[in-house]
Amino acid sequence: MKLTKTELLRLVEEVVEESHTKADEKKLKKISKQLKKSVKMHGDQSDAIDDIVDRSDDEEINEKIERMIREEYKALLDEKKKKPCKPAKGKRFAKRVNGKCRSYGQAGQAKGGGDRIRPGTKKGDAYCARSAKIKKCKNPPCANDLSRKKWKCRGSKSMK
Repeated sequence: MKLTKTELLRLVEEVVEESHTKADEKKLKKISKQLKKSVKMHGDQSDAIDDIVDRSDDEEINEKIERMIREEYKALLDEKKKKPCKPAKGKRFAKRVNGKCRSYGQAGQAKGGGDRIRPGTKKGDAYCARSAKIKKCKNPPCANDLSRKKWKCRGSKSMK
């Protein structure tokens, strides 16, 4: 229950009017003064909060948001301007890594017309065993890393 200032003062007066000693009267007057000060203090705090809310300009916030959106949109457009990567001659796949195109995988099809890369096969195991011995490149992911990922290599085995 929330008490207004007048209700609070009325309650204090009722308490003061009831029978009490001189010592009690001093205490009650002291409490009454404290209550009046706290009501004033809470009013001042409320005014300070209102001032802060009024000072924060909605237009300023909107400008910041618009600027952020423009920057993100520009970055997205710059990214889309780059043409998709085309695989180099004899390579099947191409992927953009750190702004550069990386080609990997052997071009062509298997005898049955399917994909040459079929993880979990003997051919996959052979590839994984061979490629595991190739030393790591300086700026990964390089073609070997990308091919091993495509073959789903785990050590020298190809997993399904």
